[in-house]
Amino acid sequence: MLKIGVAGVSGRMGNTIATLAAKTAGVKLALLTERAGHELIGKELFGIKVTDKLSKGVAGIDVYIDFTVPTATLSALKIMTEAKKAYVIGTTGFKPNELAQIKTAAKIIPMVLSSNYSIGVNVMWKLVKEATKIMKQDYDIDIVEAHHRMKKDAPSGTAMTTAKIIIDEKGIDFEKNVIFGRDGRDNERPRDQVGILAVRTGGIVGEHTVIYGSMEDKLEISHTAFSRETFAAGALKAAKFVKGKTAKIYSMTEVLGL
Repeated sequence: MLKIGVAGVSGRMGNTIATLAAKTAGVKLALLTERAGHELIGKELFGIKVTDKLSKGVAGIDVYIDFTVPTATLSALKIMTEAKKAYVIGTTGFKPNELAQIKTAAKIIPMVLSSNYSIGVNVMWKLVKEATKIMKQDYDIDIVEAHHRMKKDAPSGTAMTTAKIIIDEKGIDFEKNVIFGRDGRDNERPRDQVGILAVRTGGIVGEHTVIYGSMEDKLEISHTAFSRETFAAGALKAAKFVKGKTAKIYSMTEVLGL
């Protein structure tokens, strides 16, 4: 039986993960956390009292799943490292120095770190890698992503990962060649430029499209999430995978065997 803890259980992703975990065979919800002062602290969800004391509950779990915000994740990271427990991180928007802290912790505990836990998105990334390998010399490549109006970070972590896959396959510098939107009058693009355009509107769960365009034709590789359960299902797969693994950062590519 896999005993899991879920961070930010009142949030959209935290609640979806907990709901799916509660009805998944071989998984036991053992810990639900929220930030200090939250109205759910001390109340029961799924038969468990919500707590703001991760340090007291961490001993009773195998894996902690965290789709919150960078500051909360980094705070929990210290507790997870001290307890030597596995960690599944779906939080996005980390700065380079924050990612460095995660990499340091991964020398002590096993973790899965991904900007997107959907199986479909991870297959999309594999297709993008292959398409870019073939088309990088002859096609312009841009990324368009759309999410709900409440999403805080932009562009999405998924779009940033997609851009990195493209840039790495092209063998060029990320900072010099990736732009975020376009404006002004002088916008003739060089072939190596990769644009990321972010849309925030309504209740869109998540849409990502990579556009390959030439003067003769266009190819689009797209993924649309219909519900957050696609991310929750992937997170639970990651939790099952990472339990008992040696300390390092694992990717969803490894989880899914892609």
